[in-house]
Amino acid sequence: MILYYLLLVMTRFHSDPRVSASLFATPILLVTPVKVVGLFAVLTALLFPPPAGAAPRLRTTQGVLFVLFAGLPVLETLASGLPTPSSSISSLVSFVFLMVATRRLVRTEERMFKTVRVMVLASALASLWIYKQYFLQHLDRPGGLEQDPNYEALTLVIGIPLAIWMARREIGRAWRLIGAGCAGLVGIGVVLTESRAGLIALAVMGLLSLVFGRRRLPILALLGAAAILVAEFAPASLSGRFRSIRISGAPTNGDDASARIHFELFKAGISMIASKPITGVGLSQFKSVAPEYNPNILRLTGQSYIAHDTYIQIAAEGGLPAFALFLALMGLAMVNCSAVRRHGVGALADLGLAMQLGLVAYGIAAASVTAEYVSTLWLIIFLSPNLRDLSAAGAAQERYLGSAPSGGETPAALRIAAGGTQNCPSTLHMPGKQARTAQTADRSHSAEHLTAFCARGSVPMEKEVY
Repeated sequence: MILYYLLLVMTRFHSDPRVSASLFATPILLVTPVKVVGLFAVLTALLFPPPAGAAPRLRTTQGVLFVLFAGLPVLETLASGLPTPSSSISSLVSFVFLMVATRRLVRTEERMFKTVRVMVLASALASLWIYKQYFLQHLDRPGGLEQDPNYEALTLVIGIPLAIWMARREIGRAWRLIGAGCAGLVGIGVVLTESRAGLIALAVMGLLSLVFGRRRLPILALLGAAAILVAEFAPASLSGRFRSIRISGAPTNGDDASARIHFELFKAGISMIASKPITGVGLSQFKSVAPEYNPNILRLTGQSYIAHDTYIQIAAEGGLPAFALFLALMGLAMVNCSAVRRHGVGALADLGLAMQLGLVAYGIAAASVTAEYVSTLWLIIFLSPNLRDLSAAGAAQERYLGSAPSGGETPAALRIAAGGTQNCPSTLHMPGKQARTAQTADRSHSAEHLTAFCARGSVPMEKEVY
């Protein structure tokens, strides 16, 4: 798992020149350190047996959907004789490695929770670039590690629910404090970017957590405290950015011009979709052909841009089939997380809600930034079937216990096969680390019982789909 956790950190820091440096180039992609680590992580996942107590895998179409989403636009672009989209292909290959490694390795609660820890810590560490640029370099709108304020804000806002989950659900007090600190660090970082899309997504995410959360009073108090902090410490120019949203007339300032450009790019994208609804204009081609579909872009700014809208960018470049596949992947992840939130128990149920909120935040902010290759989004998508597997294993275990003979003694290992120290009296009063150790040891004895129960038909075993 060390290679996998290293892959998660390097994926978050992919924009750093030391991580994204090209080791060598092939005709269709660039080989970077991230891809090398990803390849070794996949080989490790394929060669080594599943971990002790791994949850049975349910059937999923995620692998097929992602391969189609990644492959169809690439093939269409190459078949059209357009320039090879090396950058896009490189990103998609990295995500294939991440998908395979995640699906095969993150199969126990302990590994799931450690994966969330690594994601949160990496996000908090990356947010320090914003503080450096704002307080030391005195940039008005720091772009952070991603070198773009909107892109950085979107990347950060997706991970905030996971940090809050750590602050509420981690076993050890130290990890809960770390989660709370990371949530505050990342949240303030989003405010410092002054990203309108990021802040709107953050506000909607807070309201949804109030609606669907199980403890509404603490959530309401947290939202109130966050609002006070934003009002007190937000940059003075933040409110002016929201007042400068105009889509007609001559631009009067930079924020006004940005809103106008977004609108003209939207019209260009719609024209591309209408012109080539099946194949699209080709990967990485939006910027070069946008003025052909809307001359107002050059008249307004003298240059062209990418779509600044993830949905328009995907549909215009890859066609409506690619757009439908992207929505299907997002929808499947939402369904998985929703099932865990509604039917899971304890920390897993809350983690399902946290991932759902992250997906919603992305869905909102992605309408004003081109961000189809945000690593945090794809990691949540790839984790969602694993989270469903763990939750289903817990449900199967409950049914197994319910079908135990009257008066029979149920081994403690079976009581915690689905995870959670609350299900095992022998670990209730143990310190967090000892409880986790006891769970791992007991799961190794219970795995064969749970797998046999699932094989009888209560939970369908998964056919390998990659």
